[in-house]
Amino acid sequence: MNTGPGAGERRLADYMRRVGEIQARAEETQAQLKALRAHVTSPDRVVTVEMAPGGRLERLTLSQDATRYGPQQLAAVITETIRRGHAEVAEQMQDTMRPLIGDSPAMEFLRDQIDIAQQDEDDEPAAPDDGRIDGEMTAETDEPPAPPQRPHRPPRPTEDDEDDDGPFRSVWGDR
Repeated sequence: MNTGPGAGERRLADYMRRVGEIQARAEETQAQLKALRAHVTSPDRVVTVEMAPGGRLERLTLSQDATRYGPQQLAAVITETIRRGHAEVAEQMQDTMRPLIGDSPAMEFLRDQIDIAQQDEDDEPAAPDDGRIDGEMTAETDEPPAPPQRPHRPPRPTEDDEDDDGPFRSVWGDR
C-alpha cells in the first residue's frame, strides 16, 4: 500500500472520480427510464396501448373493429393488452437498470416487486359477463340495479341517556 506523500490525496481523487462516474451513469439511467415506453397491440389488432414506467397507461387506442365486441368482451381484451404492456415495460425497466445495479439485491428486489404486481393482476376476479356495464339498465326490466344494502348499525344513544362519558366507557369503572 502506497503511504508516501500525496497518497491520501490520490486515493481521495480516485474515489471522487469513481463517485462522479456512478452519478453520471445513474443520471443517464434515470433519463432512459423516463423515456421508456411499451407499445402493445392485441392479437386481433383491436386494442393498442402505450405504457410508461410504473405501469402508467399513456395511450389507449381502439380500432373500428372494437364495435363488434360486447362491453365485457372489449373490457377483457383491453385488460389483457394492458397486462401485457405492464409486463413489457417492466422488462424494459430491468434491462435499463441492469448495467447500473447488476444482479444485486436491488435488482432482485425490483424483480420481486414486478412479480408481486403481476400476480396481483392475475388474482383479480373477473367481472361477471352478463352483457351489462355497471349501472346500465337491462332491456328486460328497464329498471336500474338495486342499490347495495348498508350494514345494520345499532341506534345511537340519545341525549336523554345517562352517559356522562359520551360514546366511551370510563376508565374508572362504574361510579
